[in-house]
Amino acid sequence: MVLGNAKKAGVKKIIVPGVDMRSNTDAIHLAALHPNEIYASIGLHPYEAQKIKPDAARDELETLLAASRDAIVAIGECGLDYHIYKDEDATSKKRVQKELFTAQLTLAASHHLPIIIHVRDAYEDFFNTFDKITDKPTGVIHCFSGGLQEARMAKERKLFIGVDGNITYSKTLQRIVSDIPLSQILLETDAPYLTPIPHRGERNEPKYIPLTAACIAELLHTTPKAVMTQTTENAKQLFQMI
Repeated sequence: MVLGNAKKAGVKKIIVPGVDMRSNTDAIHLAALHPNEIYASIGLHPYEAQKIKPDAARDELETLLAASRDAIVAIGECGLDYHIYKDEDATSKKRVQKELFTAQLTLAASHHLPIIIHVRDAYEDFFNTFDKITDKPTGVIHCFSGGLQEARMAKERKLFIGVDGNITYSKTLQRIVSDIPLSQILLETDAPYLTPIPHRGERNEPKYIPLTAACIAELLHTTPKAVMTQTTENAKQLFQMI
């Protein structure tokens, strides 16, 4: 149903990111069921940092890569998320998040794979951690929540900006995206969350991607077709998809 709806809306290829070992396996399974339509990304969300050591995480992800490399186009969702630590001294918890993120950055680089990055309330540490990697992978900052400075810093590091359905109702995000070049933007859903207007409150699906594209087109004074064409090329470039 979801895949059929997406096709009707003109969305022909979908990347399904994992956030833990179970969802990683599910993403690979979906990619195997729908070759050349669904692709998997495997990774460990920063909230997993309290549950698994970096070396063990890397070993588990390496095992999945060895078994299903053809289905996997990226490493992630991985990164840093300090949102839940706002009211506490979380120095040690932040440290283990950075260690887990670093392990996945180096894994991505060693396999010549891009990364899908999750950053929330942690941009300074994110850039500092990323910059310490000698062999840096390319990637996308998923569901971008930074400002223009962070967008420029991402561009300097050849990172794309992921724009989701919240662009249709977030005035702050609209102001920021208005100043981001289309060549740096990728379209995302964050399904089942961040459903674009006029379907906000419903479950999000890839079929709503054209609504996100239309909003970006208005902000950048271009056409939805131009947005979809360029962002598709961006995705193909980043994820090496045919």
